[in-house]
Amino acid sequence: MISAPNRLRLSNGSSLMLALGMVLFMGCASSSSVSKRPKVITPDRSTTKEVEEIPTRVDTISWTFVPESETPPISAESRVESFRLDKSVKERYRVALLLPMRLETVQPNLDANNRKFAEFYAGFKLAAEGISNVNLDIKTYYTNRDLNTLDRILQDLEFYNPDLVIGSYESEVIKRTAEWGRENRVPVISPWLSSTKVAEDNVFYLQLRPSITSYYEEMLRHINDNYEGSEVVLLGREEQDATKNRILRRLQEELSPTPLANVYQELYVEEEELMEGDSIFYEAFELGAKAFVLPHYSSSRDDRYVYSCLRKLYAEQAEREFTVYTMPILLRSERIDLNMLKNLNTRTIEFRFPDQRDPEIQQIRENYYRTYGWLPGDDAYYGYDLLQFIALGLEEHGQYFHYYMAGQTIDLSQMKIHIEPYFKDENEMLDDRSRPDFMSNRHLYVIAYENDHFVIKDIR
Repeated sequence: MISAPNRLRLSNGSSLMLALGMVLFMGCASSSSVSKRPKVITPDRSTTKEVEEIPTRVDTISWTFVPESETPPISAESRVESFRLDKSVKERYRVALLLPMRLETVQPNLDANNRKFAEFYAGFKLAAEGISNVNLDIKTYYTNRDLNTLDRILQDLEFYNPDLVIGSYESEVIKRTAEWGRENRVPVISPWLSSTKVAEDNVFYLQLRPSITSYYEEMLRHINDNYEGSEVVLLGREEQDATKNRILRRLQEELSPTPLANVYQELYVEEEELMEGDSIFYEAFELGAKAFVLPHYSSSRDDRYVYSCLRKLYAEQAEREFTVYTMPILLRSERIDLNMLKNLNTRTIEFRFPDQRDPEIQQIRENYYRTYGWLPGDDAYYGYDLLQFIALGLEEHGQYFHYYMAGQTIDLSQMKIHIEPYFKDENEMLDDRSRPDFMSNRHLYVIAYENDHFVIKDIR
């Protein structure tokens, strides 16, 4: 049984508020666990093993809510580092979950981010009900997404003495949390933030969302396997997107197996031009364009521009066949319909993919609905997978599991995790004495919409 104080009164029968109340504040809940265990794939991909259940069931998780007041060492490109973290295997692990909820907005309405984190927590909690391979004490903190609240939380962590910290969300909050983790030699896992500015010389920090550069690299690998450089057009607005395209051009050169004969074309077009009737892409088509790249990733700034580009490409497509490469913004946009995705042959780079046809995903969805009374979103699957990953790592490698799992690929229900060290200074990658700035998940999917389903179009 997972217990927690009932801290908030539910309001006027709203189904969403009822759902949130069930997730965050209900006294007891039970659910069936998914029988399929995560799989571990060795770095050379020669062996895949399903993690075995231990013979006896251990204690259930102790859950507390706090008010707001011998695998190889890490390597990258076959480079072995001299820095080491000793294994720290324990009978019981203390986990601190820093949930980025703004409590003042819980009643009477939920903002979009509170919805996101409520779903994440619901999946996290569902996974907790079925874990039987490790003993965990999980203490949940509400960060209110501000530094003042975080300071009070960090003071409490000094007494709680966690073995692992999860979260939070805002850049400054997670930066300070990561610094606390380094000072106290406690791993800090960042589920949501993707930034190279948060950590420095901090092997204790694990970023689960791959960096933007990783997204671009995966996109360009797929492009280079299918197109010549002269067939590729980088799209953007000249002032806002020139930097993104310079990064892509540099990565094109770095990732090319041979000296470049043809570099990508660049086409800068403003949103107002896309609204006019004049042709925008005719010249690019005449020059042999077969792939267009939209390297935009900020939903708040770029959603309308991405939609306008796709709409214009759709209008000028005629009988031409080409591919459009995009970032995850495409999958979250409410403007773009599935017919457009299919006809434009889109390829989207993302690190999570809950395939609704997968039996494991279907089982999680059934358990989730039976427990909470509504269907899970992507964030619920993410919360579920995160705790499964943590439990697997702690069981096999102890407190610093993220360090010892580097180079392996962990196959979960809706994502894979492949951890590698990240170096801001590329020259340090050649220095065996150096430590990474942080550890990062590098696995990404290439997703397409075909035959009325989203499918994976991986190249490796």
